[in-house]
This record gives sequence, structure tokens and C-alpha cells, in this order.
Amino acid sequence: MGCIVNLNGAAAASLRLPTPTEGDKKERGFCCFPRRHRRHHQFRPPSAPTATNSRSHSLTVTNEALNVMISGAPASGKGTQCHLIADKYGLVHIAAGDLLRAEIATGSENGKRAKQYMEQGQLVPDEIVVMMVKDRLLKPDSKERGWLLDGYPRSLSQATALKGFGFEPHTFLLLEVSEDVLVERVVGRRLDPVTGKIYHLKYSPPETEEIAARLTQRFDDTEEKVKLRLNTHHQNVESVLALYKDITVKINGNVSKEEVFAQIDSVLTSLVEQRKAASGSVAA
Repeated sequence: MGCIVNLNGAAAASLRLPTPTEGDKKERGFCCFPRRHRRHHQFRPPSAPTATNSRSHSLTVTNEALNVMISGAPASGKGTQCHLIADKYGLVHIAAGDLLRAEIATGSENGKRAKQYMEQGQLVPDEIVVMMVKDRLLKPDSKERGWLLDGYPRSLSQATALKGFGFEPHTFLLLEVSEDVLVERVVGRRLDPVTGKIYHLKYSPPETEEIAARLTQRFDDTEEKVKLRLNTHHQNVESVLALYKDITVKINGNVSKEEVFAQIDSVLTSLVEQRKAASGSVAA
């Protein structure tokens, strides 16, 4: 398994460390975007750490910095929520695709290797990306401020690789949006090729008829292609949730962005308070 990155637009990246088992060898293949969980679940504030998740490596840390993973289907609003979370809580926002582009731009050894694969139209091997993610999570700002891992991991093998390095989240946020809403959001999206601004025919229409006349639609922003992507997302996220089921909080993403963030804010505020209490107990 590897990852594809488009240097000229939004990128997706994933990683997977090979293991010596036959099952893993058979499992190797191409990475995909994660897809939406099919069943809708009501938002529930997190409870105190259970006996299972209290064994997490990260949960033994005595400072209040949070480690958060967030996942959501295309058009689930994940990008907006990541911005709001990082802004309020000061977390280091980490996306594997951004790391790849940065490594390539700086001409690092990993970046040079990745670029060779991409120029040949091949997937970037997981062993290259895993080191980028690992190194970023080990930087002082990530350790001191906490981190927000955006849309990653996308498979059980990737989650297991992170766990092996000692990186585990305090919570795994899953944005859940009904399929009809996701399809409507994606199919209605339009790009202004002049300014690069994204519009939506219903929710954020262009300001003038002149702008409306030049808008374009991405080739894969069709109902048929969206549903295929959502199906793949569902399959992939299910496997990741198997590892993080004890700390997963499902967020109702069908409502406004403000209401979605209010749910997330409640979860993270509760976790911060729990960690402050735990830190105070240890100090005492």
C-alpha cells in the first residue's frame, strides 16, 4: 500500500508498514480515501477513560496537551473543523499529504525519493510516508502543544504502525454525515478557475453572473463517483475504528458548522479537564 499526492491540488496520503505475516502480504495494494460510516449515531460526550483505553501510551502523559485524530468522508466538513480545532486548542495540525509536499519542496532525502515515484505516476511507498509522519509527531511543538492528525490513519495497518511507534490519540473523532447530504454537497461544488475559490450552487453561490459563467466542476464531483468514494470510505474507516473503538466519538455532521464544532468542543473541553485533574493528582 502507498499513497498518491497531487502537487497541484488537494492531496491524499497514506502509509502502511509491511509486516512479515502472510495476511499482510496479501493485503498490500493501493490506498483510498476513507469513506463514511453508514449508520448514524447520536453525539455522546466522552466518559472517563476506561480500563482498556487507560493503557494507551499517550494517556499516561501528565500534561494537558491533547492528541486527536479526526476522520470524515469527502465533503463532511473535516477541513473546516480542523481549522477551528487547531485555532482554539493550539494543536499542531498534521496532514500526511502536506508533509509530502513540504519534504519535496525542501528537497529532503525522503522528498527526493517520493518525487521519483510521483513523477512516474506510482504510489509513494508507505515506508517513506511513515517516517515523515513519525518525525513530525516527534517535533517539540507536537509534543508540547499536542497534535491533530487529519484524516489519518486510513487503514488498520497504518493505525497499527502508529501504535507501534507509541503514537495514540486521546480521542478519535468521526464526522458522520448522511449520504444524501454528502452527495448534494459534492455534486453542487464549483471552482472558479480564475481565483481558485470554491463555490456551491446552493450553499455558497457565485456573487455575479460573470463568475457563474466561468465556474467549472471537478471530473469526479458526480453522483456516481461520489457514491463509489463513499463506499470505499466506509470500508476503510470500519477497519480503523476496530483499533480505536474505545475512544471513538461520533459527531453528527448533518448540522451547521457551528453546531458541529460545538459537539467537538464539548468533547475536547471534557478531555482537557480530565487531563488537568489527572495531572493534579499525580503532582499531589
